Amino acid sequence: MTESPGDISSIEVRRPPRARTFLQARASYSDGAISTDCTVNQLSDAGARLSITSSFALPEIFEIAIPQRGISRRVKLIWRKDDQAEVDFLTGDEAPPPPTASDLSSRIKSLEAENAKLRAQIGVLLQQVHRLTEE
Repeated sequence: MTESPGDISSIEVRRPPRARTFLQARASYSDGAISTDCTVNQLSDAGARLSITSSFALPEIFEIAIPQRGISRRVKLIWRKDDQAEVDFLTGDEAPPPPTASDLSSRIKSLEAENAKLRAQIGVLLQQVHRLTEE
């Protein structure tokens, strides 16, 4: 069975249209301790497309402030490629609660353990390289 153009299943569900913009903004996380300037290239009620330096690491959830529009929202990173990123605005229902001190402490301990393992692996690899280059 082929679909006709009128079939509901053939209609593509699209995101709200975005208006082209050139708005200065600020992306931040960790309660504003880590932030950088960026540019909003496209904007809709549901999200935005950003130009942001590729060297700035973005977490899955962060804040964006667009002063010219009076917007300060929590956003979710949808995709990122080079210096372009697409984000969706989160509502209060969707936004996960900020991490607690206990969550952060646990995460730090986990990362420290992973770091120790990686350092040990580096040590083993350096010994192997040293042995191979001595011969």
